Amino acid sequence: MDRYSDLGPVHGPAVYYASINRFFYIVLTAIVMTGSVMVSYTRARAECTIPKCKVGFLERPERVVLIIIGALFDRMAATLWVIAVLSNLTVIHRMIYTFQEAKRLEDAQLRAVATPPESRAPSPAPPYA
Repeated sequence: MDRYSDLGPVHGPAVYYASINRFFYIVLTAIVMTGSVMVSYTRARAECTIPKCKVGFLERPERVVLIIIGALFDRMAATLWVIAVLSNLTVIHRMIYTFQEAKRLEDAQLRAVATPPESRAPSPAPPYA
């Protein structure tokens, strides 16, 4: 359901541009659709590896607001360009952030294993009375 809500608002411009034979804008709309789906997908996949991945600018509310603004002011092409660029930058940012956080977590785990806690140290033999 999550991905459908990402793609729904962009179907209108895709159908419109197809009806007026604007192939370039159909491709632009496809790039927007891909970026929109990948924003939520990269967050879901990242949060399987790291605790939180709430980085990047273009979440669903921002995309919806931009589409509404583009429709109200008849600037849908410019809006699609902004969404295409920013959504894909958000995906790249999330990928880099996830890599860095996973590396940081791995390093922390390796340090924890390399330096055993004092509780693992052998305890002295009990005194015999």
